Amino acid sequence: MSWQEKHKQTIFEQLDFPIHGLFFLDGDIVALTLRGAHTEGYKYPMIAFPSGEEFPLFDGGSREESNIHLFGEMDLLLYTTRDEAYLQAKDIADMCGYVVRLRGDTQMDVWGEDVHERFTLTYDNSEPVVVDIARLAEPVEPPVHQAHILMNDEIQAQLPPLFSNEHLGLEAIAPIKYFLPGTHWTWYPTEFDGNDLFFGLVAGNEVEIGSFSLSELQTLHGGLLLQVERDLYYEPNTIRELQKMHHPN
Repeated sequence: MSWQEKHKQTIFEQLDFPIHGLFFLDGDIVALTLRGAHTEGYKYPMIAFPSGEEFPLFDGGSREESNIHLFGEMDLLLYTTRDEAYLQAKDIADMCGYVVRLRGDTQMDVWGEDVHERFTLTYDNSEPVVVDIARLAEPVEPPVHQAHILMNDEIQAQLPPLFSNEHLGLEAIAPIKYFLPGTHWTWYPTEFDGNDLFFGLVAGNEVEIGSFSLSELQTLHGGLLLQVERDLYYEPNTIRELQKMHHPN
């Protein structure tokens, strides 16, 4: 939500019951503090929580669409359950490289790339509503973008064991695609030994079918030290069709 004229009511002031912690930044004071700020005669909606943390409130057009702006792209609904908020936060985190973690039945941790972007949200699931947002005190690992996770149990479950697709030949499906940004190197595994060795299509200086390793992919770097990524938007395809795409002639 942008600055609003002081004499006009925002949607937050029109609700049948008050929002706990609602307050407004006074644009006149901001203008005096920050010389050159064009905020005189305006106000900005904020919400304060019992922890002492304060966040901007965004007007989504209705009570149900009121959003709390935490950081970056992490805007979460004020009126929702913890589980519904987790699904919303997880979608944002997957796109932006943030991390989301459940805590008990009523809490959720979210953190971004900056050390100041780490919070624990507490929900009253019966209302439903966010009742507190506090800074996450415990140390956490830096967030890892989903594209940089080259292998886990979910990914491995998509890849058949080595030699299990031999009878399919070029009709074997490659369910995963890896690529090195800034280069023409791409890997399409069709089988995995469960430890390190893949079999599939490698498109680089040549387009070849053969073996390559997970450890190799994890250590390769391209320009600007970019690392190998997993294509999150890749649609599984056969080796035959992938060969045609990389070597149409």
